[in-house]
Amino acid sequence: MAKQNPWIIGILGFGVFLYLAWNNFEMPFAPWTKTTEAKAVITENALGYGPKGMGFTQIITISYQVDDSVYVQKKKLSQRIDKKEIGSKVLIEYAVKDPSNIEIKGFLKQ
Repeated sequence: MAKQNPWIIGILGFGVFLYLAWNNFEMPFAPWTKTTEAKAVITENALGYGPKGMGFTQIITISYQVDDSVYVQKKKLSQRIDKKEIGSKVLIEYAVKDPSNIEIKGFLKQ
């Protein structure tokens, strides 16, 4: 049996860490999960101080409709995203079998 090079395992592990860090340590949708996109509206916006008191963080409440049901969820936004106002449009992707499982794809211009 051949010896495995520990550098290869370390580089692969570091690559997985970087991918998760880029996505704010949130698990992406699984490739076998059927998803679709919808438009949502920001109904609340709460601001707070960022890490070490620098910058700010946003926690937005969005509402969206799937079939005959209306869903309301809170999401924390990255500090890289500008301040969003109430009434702004959001493009989301949700799992068809579980519409409460969402991912924000982007913000739409009005």
